[in-house]
Amino acid sequence: MKKIFVFGSKKAIALKKFLEDFFKGRGISVEEVNYSLPCDVLVIYDVFDEKHVNLLKNYINTLPPNVIIANGDVKDVNLLFDMGFSFTLITAGLNPKCTATASSISYEEGGYRFNYCVQRAFNNLKGQLIEPMEIPVEIKTSEQYNIYNSLFAVTLLTLLEGREKFFESPVIIGV
Repeated sequence: MKKIFVFGSKKAIALKKFLEDFFKGRGISVEEVNYSLPCDVLVIYDVFDEKHVNLLKNYINTLPPNVIIANGDVKDVNLLFDMGFSFTLITAGLNPKCTATASSISYEEGGYRFNYCVQRAFNNLKGQLIEPMEIPVEIKTSEQYNIYNSLFAVTLLTLLEGREKFFESPVIIGV
């Protein structure tokens, strides 16, 4: 079973619930970060203050080489990565410098659509090279719309299940 840890403020709690629903029945555990256990992927939504930056730095330093997905639109998240860690860092957000971003976002009754864009290549957990691409995604949800939750979810899907998930077009996800 793959383990995803989520870290951040109240918005991260909503992200955790979204990811739990998203990955339900796929053999993937989504939990709040547990500093005494390793994980396959650490998702960092935001950081509160310098105390949390130091706590996360210490935790990251104990992890084996893994993957970290960080919100590329939160300035303070960059404070975590001033040291030389041996992990894959993927940034997700609306900033054009992010590894994964969204374009052509449209909100509709019962969900929303966007183009998921990989700006820079990375290897997923299966060792597959995920090259720059753009794919249409449709999220069907009765919950409040949150593009960040969807960006993290599709990025995790790419990391965990590989690029074959994206042969269908558009990717339709119901949560």
